[in-house]
Parts: sequence; structure tokens; C-alpha cells
Amino acid sequence: MIRMCLAAVAALALSACSKAPEDVTARYTLGGGAGAVTVQAAANGDARVESGQQALVHKGDTDYMLITDGKGAFAAKMTDFLAAIGEMMREDGMKPTPMPPQGEYELTKTGTDTLGGIKGDIWKVTPKDAAKGPAEPVEAVISSDPAFAHVGKALSMQTRLGSGMQQLQGGVGNLDKRVEEMLGKGMVLRFENSLKLDKVEKGPIDPKVFALPTVLDKAALKARLTAARAAAKAAQPPASVQPSQAPVPAPAPAPTPATKAK
Repeated sequence: MIRMCLAAVAALALSACSKAPEDVTARYTLGGGAGAVTVQAAANGDARVESGQQALVHKGDTDYMLITDGKGAFAAKMTDFLAAIGEMMREDGMKPTPMPPQGEYELTKTGTDTLGGIKGDIWKVTPKDAAKGPAEPVEAVISSDPAFAHVGKALSMQTRLGSGMQQLQGGVGNLDKRVEEMLGKGMVLRFENSLKLDKVEKGPIDPKVFALPTVLDKAALKARLTAARAAAKAAQPPASVQPSQAPVPAPAPAPTPATKAK
């Protein structure tokens, strides 16, 4: 009987200490009064990130963009969106700009901080050669608490989309690579002055939040974007729309390193 009681107490203790991912809603403020970001992350890994009218959804190990045009709402895989935009850019004669030579950067953990009652590690990206990088480090506070793991993974959709767009334009720089690594450490509590956690709410999230409208394949997506671009050109004076511009929805703002004086 005593052994059974001890086993029960041990099981309860382990349960209390367990920090498996939970349904979590995290609300952020964007720096400079640019708006807010809401992240809804379910324990099963489904997630939704919204900023203004823009939304990204992670479902079934796939990232999706939710898009609305004159014909209504639809969704597309992020990989298909990037591929379609890349094809449209090439068809318009746009060529990626080669990345200039860059210095190397390192990522280090320098301490801890607490925001919104949540403790996080302070991470900094600094140039290995101070003469070849920003004068000040790029800094973020990241929580590695497993209970919030899916919030961090949800925000990484923005990072992946930003990196994909950079690749189309010429490549991802060494600084951006280290920043992406830093933001992948867990749930962001603060990134520079660009993004700051306001509050976190634990509680069940309706699965309907992660429901997708009609998902278009790459060919259908490209046709839809091309048609939308043509309509925008027809509605605007010729000088207002550049040949490569398409009225595609901007992704929810992703954290990017702020430009700093040297």
C-alpha cells in the first residue's frame, strides 16, 4: 500500500512538472505603432498567425497563406506561393541581385529576462569582426518553455516566408541566417523594438480557427495572381504600377534586424 501511494505521488509530481505544448494564444505589439500580431497555437501543432488582414496557417506539417482577392478567399501552400512569385518575377525580366561579400556572425546567450511573467533567455547576434557588422548586437528574449513551443513554431512561419522572399531577390545574408536561428530557439518574448509580447492566454482553441478555404495548387494560384495584377494595372495610371508588381497580400510582418548605425 505504501509503495502504491508513493508511486501515485511520484506520478502526480511528474504530471505537475510536465510542460507539454498546450493550446496557447499569444498577443504581440509591433514596434512603432505598426499594429499587432496574434498567434493561436494548438497543442497538436496547428497554428494561425494574424496581423491586420493577413494570416498564415500551419496545418498538417504544411505552411499556408490565406489570401483574399476580388473573387473571394482562398489558401495556398507557402512553397507554391513563393514558386509562383518567383516565376512571375522571372517572366517580368527581374533578376536576383547577388549578395555582396559579408562578414560572419555568432549567436550567444547572455542572460535572462522576464516579460509578461514569462522568463526567457537573452540571445544576441554579433559580428565576429566588429568592423564588418552593426555597431550594436541584434537582441531577442526567447522562452524555451515547452508549453509554448508551438507559439514559437507558429511565428517561424513569418521567418520562413521572409527568408523565401529574400532568396527570390538575391539570397539570405549571414546576419539574417543567425537571426533566423535565434528566433527558432522558442517563443519570442521580445525582438529588438520590433516585436513585444503583451500577454499569453492558455485555454482551448476552436479547431475552426485553423480551417482552410479552398486550397489552390501552384498553377491555379499563379493564374489568380496574374489576373489580379492585370486588373490592378487596368485600374491604375500606367506609371502607378511597375511591370513586376502584383497585388498579392503581404505576409504578416516578420521580425527583421533593425538597421543600426556603425
